[in-house]
Amino acid sequence: MDLKPLLCGEGVKRSELEELAARRGFEAVGDVSKADAVVVFKPTRSQIDRLLATQPPYALIEIPAPDRAFGKRMMRALASKGLFVSLCTASAFHADLTKLICTALGVRISLSEERRFNIETAVEEALSNAMVHGNLDVASSLRNDPADFDMYCDLVNQRLTTPLYAERRIEILATWSPEGLDIEVHDEGRGYEASNVNAPPQLEAKCGRGFILIRELTRNVTISEHGRSLTMSFAP
Repeated sequence: MDLKPLLCGEGVKRSELEELAARRGFEAVGDVSKADAVVVFKPTRSQIDRLLATQPPYALIEIPAPDRAFGKRMMRALASKGLFVSLCTASAFHADLTKLICTALGVRISLSEERRFNIETAVEEALSNAMVHGNLDVASSLRNDPADFDMYCDLVNQRLTTPLYAERRIEILATWSPEGLDIEVHDEGRGYEASNVNAPPQLEAKCGRGFILIRELTRNVTISEHGRSLTMSFAP
């Protein structure tokens, strides 16, 4: 009989953890360092950093969470001993998630200074697009004109406190092998036509160049789910 994966929690009552574990097919445990996955209520930056400082856990999920947070992407992380993080947009935005993800990857795989810089730059672009333009639904064009920049900042801050936008999920899945590293970034925004990212940005634009930069830093980029999912592949 296969052993159940182990689930630990922080900021969660033991009874609630046990109920969640039973419903999701886990066994509840009290030691984070032995857990395959950890659920956290309203995680802080330092808390996320601490929880990802060792391997396992292979997954960190902010709760309350929708069913899909415990779905195929999380199971892939557990099966491959990779890394999966599922957070609300507000938590991800305030946590400086790019730094946390890259620090966690540095614990798990060997990263040269140059490789880490490339990964961090690409992930920052992908997460910024997913959080601000995807989940918060703030148009990048507002950054083009200095007269609109204050409006851009105000709209971002407003939507970070509006549940409709702030509670949308950001998910990151990283898997690796001797052939390379794949990092997937998923959002719950309106999406976009993938063909549009291949159109050259206007020379005077201060935005719209993120995808071009990502392509330059990666071996391959795949867009799916109508623009809500971006997979970046990096060479070993």
